[in-house]
Amino acid sequence: MHLEFKYADLLDDTAFKLVFGQEATKNVMIEFLNQVITDKRIVDVEFADKEIHPNLRDKKTSIYDLLCKTDDGSRIIVELQKRKQDSYAERMLYYSMHQILNQVETGKSSFDFCPIYVISIMDFTIEQNTGNSNLKTVYRLLEENTHALLTDRLTYIFIELPKLRKKADELDGDVFEGMCFCLKNMPFLNNRPKALTHSVFDTIFQISELLEMDEETRGIILENMTTERDLKNQFDYARKEGHALGIEEGRAEGRAEGRAEGRAEGRLEGQNETRLENAKNFKSLGVSVEIICQATGLPTEVVENL
Repeated sequence: MHLEFKYADLLDDTAFKLVFGQEATKNVMIEFLNQVITDKRIVDVEFADKEIHPNLRDKKTSIYDLLCKTDDGSRIIVELQKRKQDSYAERMLYYSMHQILNQVETGKSSFDFCPIYVISIMDFTIEQNTGNSNLKTVYRLLEENTHALLTDRLTYIFIELPKLRKKADELDGDVFEGMCFCLKNMPFLNNRPKALTHSVFDTIFQISELLEMDEETRGIILENMTTERDLKNQFDYARKEGHALGIEEGRAEGRAEGRAEGRAEGRLEGQNETRLENAKNFKSLGVSVEIICQATGLPTEVVENL
């Protein structure tokens, strides 16, 4: 059987859980967590129910990509996110609050709860880290002037994969960097990079190989990967088209104000057939109205009515 991809995209939910989120391969998750979390040593993890119902009536349910409980009782939420979302950091805060609510028993005087870590693996960068080139950033509750820690029980870790720019032959054997490289680049690899010598990569590459998967799992992952590739191509084309249209309209108006007005007028009138077609394609793939508007420049009401 010939496949376009040799390895699964580890940013695909199904593939990620296959490699990181099952009992048979939890050594991969334990190693990953020990690379990411530096204030404790994790010996064992238990995969918990990912759907958390809050104790407060009429509040949103949280469904995590992965939820782990460690041997010392800590809760670790792991989230994958491919595209930017509004209020993303606030969403991570919301997830941690659910874990607090579900640990603190109603009617008890104690507000004691086990440490909570929220780890977000992102294929984009966040505004809060503008100017910060670090692949991993860690946020905690600190006093503004003295930086004294208010509590050590809430930790938010953001891993921004676009900040890892090394190629396979530039890796130096660092395990954390190597795991992030796999998360970012797995579908583009034909072989395991030589620098990835740690035993954890034996499991990662073995489980990720598409030909070694059962037919049903392979079919699901391949369909997701193909859809993701096509969606990315359409996004790239839409951005390129939108940029070209902006230049053309700007020339027609002859000044910056005219360029902005021309783009706005074109959006409101819905005259650009290409942008409308791109928006229809995005919508058929289940992309949110907000993201479609960002990619095509069309107003919300136009996209909603497609």
